[in-house]
Parts: sequence; structure tokens; C-alpha cells
Amino acid sequence: MHTRRVFLRTLAVVLPATALTACESLPPMLGGKAGGDGDMIDGLTKQTGVNKTQAAGGLGAVLALAKEKLSGADFSKIANVIPGADKYLKSATDLGAVSGSLGDMKGLTGALGKLGMSADQSARFPAAVTDQVSKLGGADIGKLLGGVLK
Repeated sequence: MHTRRVFLRTLAVVLPATALTACESLPPMLGGKAGGDGDMIDGLTKQTGVNKTQAAGGLGAVLALAKEKLSGADFSKIANVIPGADKYLKSATDLGAVSGSLGDMKGLTGALGKLGMSADQSARFPAAVTDQVSKLGGADIGKLLGGVLK
């Protein structure tokens, strides 16, 4: 009986530890592939110094401008590489950054300012988004977005 208890206690410690170690080697499940939306937001916060809420709203604002400027098919190419793109568009509206048409880069800069980004952060943010999109979708998708953000 004592041997059985020792065995069960050992099993209770070893199995969860083994499972956690195995899980750490798996790719992130966000978006079904490595580079999910959490990775993108983390990348934007690191590149620009904004917080996660600002990064999510700012990404939504960038997407809103891209949606205005690009054809539906071209916008879909960008949105399809960003897990949760619709969530970020909604976030930009919910946070008060986007309430109508942005029109151009000046409108985007104003939207980013409404999120509390400094002038320096607002200036660096579009390039950071383009960089992240390029990492997720390749250079062609990054260039497509970059063309809007000039």
C-alpha cells in the first residue's frame, strides 16, 4: 500500500511537469500558426514602446486606413495574415481612435494620438506594423500595406 502511494505521488508530480515541458515546445496556437496576434502585439509594443491597448487600437487604425485605400481583395490579403484583424478594427473604434474616415496619414497620426501615443511613437508605429505584417505574410504583403502608409 505504501509503495502504491509513493508511486501515485511521484506520478502526480512528474506528469504535469512533463506535460508543461512538452507544451513549451509546441508552436503558439493563436491563429493556428506561430506568429499569432499576441506575438504581433508584443512585437509592436517592443518596437514602439506603446502599451498593449495602444498597440491593438493602433493596429486597428492602420487597418482602417488600409481598408479605405485598398481594393477589397488587396485589403483581404493583409487582413488574412493578421489573426483577429476584425477584432483590431473594432478595438480602434471602441477606443475612440477611429470614428469615421481617416483619409490619409495625417488622419492616421491623429487616430494614434487619440490612443495616447506620443508624436515619436505615432511616427514609428506605421513602419512597425508594416514590419510585423511582412514577418507574418511576406515581403509582398508588407509592401502592399507600406504603400498605403506613405
